[in-house]
Parts: sequence; structure tokens; C-alpha cells
Amino acid sequence: MNINDLNAEIARCGLTIPKLAELIGLDKKTLYSRMKGETAFKQPEIANISKVLKLTQEKILDIFFADSVS
Repeated sequence: MNINDLNAEIARCGLTIPKLAELIGLDKKTLYSRMKGETAFKQPEIANISKVLKLTQEKILDIFFADSVS
């Protein structure tokens, strides 16, 4: 997972992590846990985040399926 890219996309959309959590229907503690790599994102969560942030397929792959951890 590329946390830096995800944070950049959240900021680009003018959102905060708590606001993103609210928009995707996820508890903010759960979202923080996922972003820290403590637990994995589930497919519906990735889809919801992608929809809210208007991510392209390429960006989704770059963020959520990156080979290296940031």
C-alpha cells in the first residue's frame, strides 16, 4: 500500500481522514488502522474510497496494490 499517495489524494479532494471515513461509512479508528497497515482494506472499502476520491484504475493499483510499503 502506498499511504503517501492515498494521503495526497485525500488532501487533493479537500477531505480529512475522519471526513473520508464518514463518507464511506467506516469508523475513523478502523480507517486509521487500515491506513497504518495494521489491518487490510476490504474490497468494498477500496471501491468506496475510489468512488469518493474519483480514482482511476491505475491510481487504485498504485495506492492499494503497491509492491512497496511507504
